[in-house]
Amino acid sequence: ILDLLARIDKVREVSGVLDNYIKHKHYQHATRLLKTNVALLEGNLSSVDALKDIKDELKKRKDTLHLELIQQLQNHLYLKAPSAKEKVQLFRSGEPPEMDNEEEYEDEEEDLTKDPEEDTYKFLKLLIQSLQQLDKLDETEEVLEQNMESELRSILNNTAQDMLYKKRLTNQIDNQPALFPELLEECFAKYRAVAASHHVVINAIEHLRYSNQANRYSNSRVWSNIQICVEFLLRDYLAVDEDVAAQSTNTAPISYVAAKNDMSLFFARSGRRPEKIHPGLFSFETSATGLTRSSECRTQQYNSDTAATAYELPALCLKSPHNITLVFKQITNFIREINNVINMTGTQLIPLQHFLNEFVDNKFLPTLQSKVKKDITEATEGISGLDTVKPPASKMGWPRPLLQGTLKVQEELVELRALMNRMPKYCSKFLDIIYDVLKSYKKICHNTFSNIVGINVIGSQPTVCHQWFKDEKLKQIIRQLPGWSIMYKGAIQDQFTSQALLVAAINSHLGKEVLEKEAMIADSERLIQLAQLQDSISWLIQYVDSFVENLQCDKELQEHLTGGNIKLVEDCRNLLNERMGELKQLSEDCLMILYLEIRVQCYYHLLIVLRKQEYKVDTVNSDPDSGVTLLNKFLSQLEEKIRDFLPLSHTKFLFEGLGYIMSTIIIKNASYIKEINNGGLKKMSRNILALQQNLTNITLTHELELERARFYYELLYQKPEEILRNIVEQQKRFTKSEYVELIQLYYRSNRSSKNSNKRSEKQLNLHLVKLNEIMENEEDGSDPGRDSELL
Repeated sequence: ILDLLARIDKVREVSGVLDNYIKHKHYQHATRLLKTNVALLEGNLSSVDALKDIKDELKKRKDTLHLELIQQLQNHLYLKAPSAKEKVQLFRSGEPPEMDNEEEYEDEEEDLTKDPEEDTYKFLKLLIQSLQQLDKLDETEEVLEQNMESELRSILNNTAQDMLYKKRLTNQIDNQPALFPELLEECFAKYRAVAASHHVVINAIEHLRYSNQANRYSNSRVWSNIQICVEFLLRDYLAVDEDVAAQSTNTAPISYVAAKNDMSLFFARSGRRPEKIHPGLFSFETSATGLTRSSECRTQQYNSDTAATAYELPALCLKSPHNITLVFKQITNFIREINNVINMTGTQLIPLQHFLNEFVDNKFLPTLQSKVKKDITEATEGISGLDTVKPPASKMGWPRPLLQGTLKVQEELVELRALMNRMPKYCSKFLDIIYDVLKSYKKICHNTFSNIVGINVIGSQPTVCHQWFKDEKLKQIIRQLPGWSIMYKGAIQDQFTSQALLVAAINSHLGKEVLEKEAMIADSERLIQLAQLQDSISWLIQYVDSFVENLQCDKELQEHLTGGNIKLVEDCRNLLNERMGELKQLSEDCLMILYLEIRVQCYYHLLIVLRKQEYKVDTVNSDPDSGVTLLNKFLSQLEEKIRDFLPLSHTKFLFEGLGYIMSTIIIKNASYIKEINNGGLKKMSRNILALQQNLTNITLTHELELERARFYYELLYQKPEEILRNIVEQQKRFTKSEYVELIQLYYRSNRSSKNSNKRSEKQLNLHLVKLNEIMENEEDGSDPGRDSELL
């Protein structure tokens, strides 16, 4: 009887002890105490009517204690665990915490002298052990599985709201792209912690369960729900469903259900749930993985309880498909972690990987390609494409203005190169876009070149320089000029020989043709545009060359690009070099057209001076002829402008040898002068001197070749006999045909009466015969002697 009374007294004290255990969260002791006393009251003390109320109270508490335990379990899984992220760093390498084998599992014992929540994992196991003692494991699993996605989404939203709140407190600028990777990394860290805690709970349940039945609540299920939430975040910030939403006014924004009571902190807006959610951009029905979402999971993702309130994720930055470039490596690393944890092997893809692949292939890359094409088209079309921009110092140290369109192309290439680093898996795709960009740029440059030169322009005739430009032999002669060889490292020919060959080739094209002003590029601004185009192309070539060199040195990119296949690396380099070869050729063509057009201008103006000016004058004007003035003005203005757009070596090349060209034109075309007297000779000397002075100011050399032209006409101060004597005494300084034209000009200029004309014609013929003998003797190397009967 005394023992029975003692038991009754202890039972009466159970409620107070139980309350103390629960208050301090010693749930293992509380569960054991509750279970033991309920068994006692239903056993030995079942007949004690005085304990009926206590018995009913304890039974009721036993039936409801598991609810508090489950609530504590969820609090630690979703609130306490994410706050203790430092405990799960090993989870990054795919090593879950603790208890990987049954032999390692041991029941936990509660220490009443310590705070049970100090060790989260131990506390979780104590909760599971307590629930097992209450026979509530199945119900616990069901609740955890049902609430998992909403709890994970709450973590997602709370993290975003916290970042938004801190951002506004610190007055940070809106739409900072760097906040998206920060948000994602914070969510990943919390999800790792949650997954690690779930792993502890799942292991504890598996070791305590008596049956071997399969359960939906598993590590794979946890990671599947985490992937759903991560995909939800990505869909929102990558604007995946933006097009779908725009097409339907009845479709509500992607939303989620808040499961917490502190939703007043959120920037919420309520909205009517749609009867049907439009499908997203991608689906995973065909994904080769055992982890494909079930229909129930899909429904849970987009359709929440109609009584709940819907919220949108806050915008920490502009939502755009391009945001994938900020987080691609983060997501890829996270996917690798998941694969390690769930031991995914072979070609199977987890849903998050499948989503990422589909998004990049079907939305991001097409969007990027379309954007690049649009940007380049806008920057290069029309007049704006020929606008020049002074590049910042960081632009490879280029000292000259560049075409706006070319700068835009280079900016796109820089961005694509950066994307290759951010998303190395897709570097081959980015290279394809780069190939297309360079191909389009070459086409745009070629069209610009054609418009400047007048090729295929409706209503305009082909320019003379373009007609000359089509002569491959002439182009080869230009490539052998010393100035060209210095610029492009080609074969070098001496200046005199190459200039003589060039003049001969030009004269063969020109013949007796009269140059028309319409057949020239009369507007110097067009030539400046051609110089800008040439220099901008050269700058871009220099950048792409460094790009190719950098690509060859980047082993990681080569591995992603070719899988280590050396031949493929060479193929990529050769394809880029092929594109560059086309641009280099166009750059050379621009320079060659400039070179030829300057010489066309010389021929045009000087032939006018020789053909249309009168050289038998009594009064000598102190100014040079108008044709000479116009040519000097054209050359000086062109040089002044063009040196701002071309390197010194290129500018020097363009004006190099002009003295020889001018001298040759003036000498070779003496036949166009009808008559000339001493006044005309002074006029000719003045023209030559004006040309020489202007050219000296441009080239900073004395231009002695023009002295040769002046000396040629000064021979007319002498009589033919003296000219022939000088050839014998001082050797020839001109060709036979040039001496013939000189002597003929002398006789044309000194005609008198009809009888005198006949005598002059006879003397002319005698002088020409003697000239022929002298020139032949000069060629034979023999001394013709002095003829005492020179006429």
